[in-house]
Amino acid sequence: MTAGFARRLWLAALASSLVLASVAEADSAAPSLSARVTCAPAKTPGRILCDLAIAAPSGKLVWVDVLVVKAPPFARPLRSRVVAQLGALGTASAKLALVASELGKGELELRVRGVLCHEGPNGEWCGPEVAPISGVVEVGQAAPPGVAPAP
Repeated sequence: MTAGFARRLWLAALASSLVLASVAEADSAAPSLSARVTCAPAKTPGRILCDLAIAAPSGKLVWVDVLVVKAPPFARPLRSRVVAQLGALGTASAKLALVASELGKGELELRVRGVLCHEGPNGEWCGPEVAPISGVVEVGQAAPPGVAPAP
């Protein structure tokens, strides 16, 4: 084995160990965004409003949006992307509207995306954060399969 080949092999091993260490550190880090969605139950088909609350336990939240990943077939979102309004102390909030066409109960899946800034030894640095969340959408009392709802 030549000295040049051994040196390249050593550098490749060092680089891969640094990448693996940073991936392991990122996986073990606590989530930087916490979020929840609450949809008001509706008695009849029509408009449903959902409230979103987003918080950053540490750092400064400078931008947030919410994407609808999956909605129940009976309740479609009016918009698939909503920009959240920033609040005080690393919080944000948004409202999401759905239109229900029939009775039912289902899961609403969302993806919260944000930019968080932190103070570091070399000044402020900012980076993206993502948090998946879900909530329940309920319209009326869902009838059992095969049974038509009462008029």
